[in-house]
Amino acid sequence: MASADQGPRLRAVSDLAPARWIESRTGDFDAGVHALLPTGFAAYARVLHPVEASGGTFLRWAEAAERAGRPLHSRVRFADIAVGAGGAEPWQGSFEAELLPVLCDVLSAHTTTPESCYLGLWDGWGWLTADGPRVHLSGRAYLLYEGPVEAATDLGDREAGCLLPQSPNLWWPRDRAWCVATDVDLDSTYVGGPAPLIEELTGSSRLEAVRAELSDPLS
Repeated sequence: MASADQGPRLRAVSDLAPARWIESRTGDFDAGVHALLPTGFAAYARVLHPVEASGGTFLRWAEAAERAGRPLHSRVRFADIAVGAGGAEPWQGSFEAELLPVLCDVLSAHTTTPESCYLGLWDGWGWLTADGPRVHLSGRAYLLYEGPVEAATDLGDREAGCLLPQSPNLWWPRDRAWCVATDVDLDSTYVGGPAPLIEELTGSSRLEAVRAELSDPLS
């Protein structure tokens, strides 16, 4: 059983049966987005991590792309538009903590089981000392927790006596309405789910997302 404390709203999961459907429906490590997310969803999106600009502000990728004179599309690499960001870069491996509650609110509205979700943390984080069975996907291994969707904001490193947030690296609700993946090496979060969810994400004024395909390479 995993032992690392991840807050009172989360419990460690030792029975990994709820993850078998994902393990059986994802691709190999070189399968692009399919290496992170399972088949079977109506649509997919790539949620772009905001660029940390000066003064605690955030720069949207669309603005950086416009400054760089480059198009913004689902396969864009940040390196292609970095000249428009003035040296700032998006955070990798975790969704921005200030915007994670916004993502949680959107996801909650598109599941019948928002109070019961599975949240996975990559077992390679140095501060995660928990032990227990792992979910294995495309060369990554995850420790699994269960709790409400908003408990995604509870995850992180508490070794320093305060919470250094870490968004789930893999999560989905009990009803399997959607699945979200944030790989440790990427500056984007990928989401698979029903068409209305993807439409809300790509149309959000607070989140920046573009439509994606399982065949898209990981940027």
